[in-house]
Amino acid sequence: MNPSTYSSIHSADSKRFSLLSLDDWQNGVVLPVNKLSEWTSFDVIRKLKPHLPVKKIGHAGTLDPLATGVLVCCVGRATKLISTFQDQLKVYRATFTFGETTPSLDRATPVSETLSWNPIPKSELKTVIESQFVGIIHQIPPMYSAVKKDGKRLYQYARKGEEIERQPREAYIESCEILQYSGEQCTLEIVCGKGTYIRTYVDDLAKAVGSLGVVDELQRTKSGPYHIDNAWDVHKLCNALQERLTA
Repeated sequence: MNPSTYSSIHSADSKRFSLLSLDDWQNGVVLPVNKLSEWTSFDVIRKLKPHLPVKKIGHAGTLDPLATGVLVCCVGRATKLISTFQDQLKVYRATFTFGETTPSLDRATPVSETLSWNPIPKSELKTVIESQFVGIIHQIPPMYSAVKKDGKRLYQYARKGEEIERQPREAYIESCEILQYSGEQCTLEIVCGKGTYIRTYVDDLAKAVGSLGVVDELQRTKSGPYHIDNAWDVHKLCNALQERLTA
């Protein structure tokens, strides 16, 4: 699909909705949305769909239910671009706590294990990241994920307390910067390719320095060319779309 044939509408461009014809919507519209915590990525699609003049809509990269941030929603023929957007780099900001973990590796489940943690210097943590956690890495998908095994999602097994053998997968980390480090808690900015599990990244990093780690907050701040600063609040987007339909 030729990029010039679709429209990208950011949160500051609501007036453009009134200028779009039905043909424009059918040709393709891309809407970057700021997914709310405790929403699934499909919840966003389900919320938007009744307010759109065309039926076809999808998103370019699932976010964990507790995560927030940029979800690229593709409407009409722009759905043909989903794989293109999925292949683009994404930026995440992850805050995590050392010394404890949960079955889901985030705060969606209760703490299941703790470990006494003697904080290391920030410089040492940076060295470990640069030597082991940048470039091509290998990750084992978390049990709380949508990966399928024998026709079922891994999280379906996990919710029953079952542990399923998983094979490592390649992931690409462009860069990882320490934004904040107190010894007990750390915030990272991670630039990565598709298929990267940030919860697993944090878990593996914490184990590499002799600790455990659990993600407290996770935000996707950028997906391809779309930045969180220009992403739609889902409720405001629905209102803007509804105004367009009733105008």
